[in-house]
Amino acid sequence: MEIDLGTDTDLDAVRLFPRTDTPASGGGTAGFPVDFTLQVRADGATSYSTVRTVTAQPDPDGRVQTYGFRTTTARYLRLQATKLGSPASDETTKYRLQLAEITVPTAATTVTSN
Repeated sequence: MEIDLGTDTDLDAVRLFPRTDTPASGGGTAGFPVDFTLQVRADGATSYSTVRTVTAQPDPDGRVQTYGFRTTTARYLRLQATKLGSPASDETTKYRLQLAEITVPTAATTVTSN
């Protein structure tokens, strides 16, 4: 998943809001990333830099998760998931990254994508 922040922005965290309207098959939070990286790219840059790697993320039980990292300037944010949590109970055979919202707090404002 890639988000265009519109302009180069100083950022130091990302907040992931889990999907809460449908539980995972077997209980818990559906489709939340378990292993993933957060990557950034400045406007005009040709490659992404990893700012945070997460492995074995426990089930968030519907709670917002905040992932901090060293302040960096970027226009684009990418969440690259390599392992997902259990599928939703209404789609037990389909693994999908499922979030309600992502926010990127900045010094001036919070950019939201949902």
